[in-house]
Amino acid sequence: MKPRPILFLAACAAALVAIASPQSHGQQVSVDATLIFASSDGSGIDPALKAYENNLKRLFKYTSYKLQGRSSARTSVPGKSTINLGSGHRVELSAQPSDGRKVRINVRWSNPQRLLINTTINQDKGKPIILGGPSAPSRNGNLILVLVPR
Repeated sequence: MKPRPILFLAACAAALVAIASPQSHGQQVSVDATLIFASSDGSGIDPALKAYENNLKRLFKYTSYKLQGRSSARTSVPGKSTINLGSGHRVELSAQPSDGRKVRINVRWSNPQRLLINTTINQDKGKPIILGGPSAPSRNGNLILVLVPR
């Protein structure tokens, strides 16, 4: 049986599309993570958090926002990475293929005692994701995690 040229050409074209796809293994994603302590002690917003001020005030009813930790990680898609934010807080990221404008990431935020949040986000690159975390009763406030995929 002779191979059919049209089937051969179609198979070659499909292989080229898969190689050139933005969802191929060569894609990278970077995620900036910021850990914030929010309270109502009235001391205002940390100058390092000014970029998030409007979103924080709209989403939460606190009067004080203080930077607790900041770091970033870069990983392949698909791939995994971990961000350590200090005080035992860590964010495990598992990047998955998505369309070219968005980033799909499974986020596991934990401290030494427990898993705090386990969620999957599908967000436009460059737009912050703000996750309200656990309360910190001994400090009269809450922790907040801001992630910005790039």
